[in-house]
Amino acid sequence: MDFNTLFPDEREKGKTALEQCHLVMVRMLKIMDYLCTKHNIKYFLTGGSLLGAIRFKGIIPWDDDMDIGMTPENYEKFVQYAVPELPYDIFFQSDETDPYFPACHITDAKLRDKYSTYIHAKSRKWQDGLMVDILVYYRAFLPNNTLIFLLNRFLRFLWYRKHQGSKKRAKVLKWISRYSPIPLVYSDNEVHSLATANAGKKFYFYKKEISKLIKVPFEDMETWIPVGYDAFLTRQYGDYMNDNRPRRHGIDFPDAFTPCEHTEILYWKDRNKVKT
Repeated sequence: MDFNTLFPDEREKGKTALEQCHLVMVRMLKIMDYLCTKHNIKYFLTGGSLLGAIRFKGIIPWDDDMDIGMTPENYEKFVQYAVPELPYDIFFQSDETDPYFPACHITDAKLRDKYSTYIHAKSRKWQDGLMVDILVYYRAFLPNNTLIFLLNRFLRFLWYRKHQGSKKRAKVLKWISRYSPIPLVYSDNEVHSLATANAGKKFYFYKKEISKLIKVPFEDMETWIPVGYDAFLTRQYGDYMNDNRPRRHGIDFPDAFTPCEHTEILYWKDRNKVKT
């Protein structure tokens, strides 16, 4: 499949370094959307990307990554069917594909552009190209009482003594989802706490909020968001339509034309020599 024809890389058209990076990330989203549509995989914008879709109909002007959510079932389909069809210049990063990427990291997986990098105060060994974060929303306890809080602490103690891999963690979370007698929410924060949503940051959806997806404009395309976006964004940001505080990730100077130090990289000057 000729993705260069379907979705040409237009990063050179950006007038600033950040605009160049936005063009890279939107292209990755377009490719992801194309493959998800082809294989009937449901995904949705979340976090800052969801906020950007509602407020700006695109990426937040000062943002430097993108956030995509999936349920576990759809994530498994994505890994099985979509990942093998990704173009040569996009690296699918997880604790299985990148030996330096830490298991149970902040996100389950990422799409990485091979031509680019983020320049951090501390160097990182894992592939660090411009990214689209993939957050898997497992079913989780809402820690609204002491008993659930203590239960989560106990589960974490058992878990981190014996396991590190994301696949093993996913099996435990599926078991909790199937057999829990307590109503559950959908949360991506099991990367931080095994079976409990992060109530402090409120990064979770109720079932009714994620039960249906709707399409909205995003840059020069359309993409999917949860029907309950308003409640989710209000929990996260409060008056999200009028809050102009920049939200960055400690990432400085994203560079769309200089790759990181890793085996999975490409050089922009050689792009016409690479065979698809």
